[in-house]
Amino acid sequence: MGYVMFGYAGVPDFYLNQYDISYASFGLMLSATLLPFVLVQWPASRLVERTTTTRLLITATVVQAGLAVTVDFAPTFPTVLGLRFLWGIAAGLVLSVGATHVARLYSGDAASRQQGVYGGMLTLGGAFGFLITPWLVTATNGIGIHALGTLIAIPAVGTLYLNRADRLTAPSETASDAAGASVLTNPVVVLASLCYVAAIGSYLTLSAFITSYFEDLGILGPLNALVLGVATLGRAAGGSAVVGFRITDPKIIAGASTVAALGFGTLAAAPSGQFRVGLPLLTMLAVSLPFGAIYNVAADTTAAEGSALAMVIAVGNLVALVLPVVTGSIRDATGGYEGAFMLLVGLNVLAIGAAVLITRTR
Repeated sequence: MGYVMFGYAGVPDFYLNQYDISYASFGLMLSATLLPFVLVQWPASRLVERTTTTRLLITATVVQAGLAVTVDFAPTFPTVLGLRFLWGIAAGLVLSVGATHVARLYSGDAASRQQGVYGGMLTLGGAFGFLITPWLVTATNGIGIHALGTLIAIPAVGTLYLNRADRLTAPSETASDAAGASVLTNPVVVLASLCYVAAIGSYLTLSAFITSYFEDLGILGPLNALVLGVATLGRAAGGSAVVGFRITDPKIIAGASTVAALGFGTLAAAPSGQFRVGLPLLTMLAVSLPFGAIYNVAADTTAAEGSALAMVIAVGNLVALVLPVVTGSIRDATGGYEGAFMLLVGLNVLAIGAAVLITRTR
């Protein structure tokens, strides 16, 4: 799923030439997947309380894999956007149901670790996409930019099918009753959503700007792949730290957000030399660390873990739709990244406060 979502961005010139579009239009290809991610969360929260997540994942993974193939054959750019929107519905279901799936199979510290690995695989797919799609364009003239995601999905579907009768992934007896109560008023879920806004907003903004940021420094190369590789490491490491060092989820969130706020603040102060090169990568590592902890905090606070996770993902992706546009506008207006970085400082300070309140609320 991460490959299909991000891989296209490794070959912008192909799409600009193929459909005669601008960079602004090209940016809509990410929005075309993020919007359905938001819209599908409410039905996802209902579905996971009515059947096993294993069976839902089989269906959603097959559908998203099939839709991925069709995008490569779209004759017009509006068709590309439409097909990626449809793909985003299935993929958004995979994202939410998959997080619920992990929450049902694991608990406590083990759940934080597995949620971190789960989130890390999304960014690993994106890193692979940035590396492989330029080669695919040369070799196949564009066939496979999206379709390769189908091949990656085959072992997942096979493994899920073999375990389709696993009752561990069914909703608990109390989940149906809990699903009727709104998670909108659950303070821990609301606070976790705020933390997720800071984490995913920082992650997506850094991902969007990192190439142009380094080009301004005269550094060229497959930087998107490097950045998503760092994000993969961060997400996996954050979940493992909860187990290896016996650190609570809120402390992981607060600590990582503190490092991220300091990193963005230092970048906004326009440091020189090695700081300008190393800090964006360190900051990306920091904003990636809390993903597993945020998912686990939300899922662990209610029997309706599917509804809680759906709310967190929906709120985060709703902000993710807007934030890159806002930070991009700040960059256009000021000619630099300082204003955008200060906005992200504010979001991460908000996450620190939310993490502290989670500790007091739980």
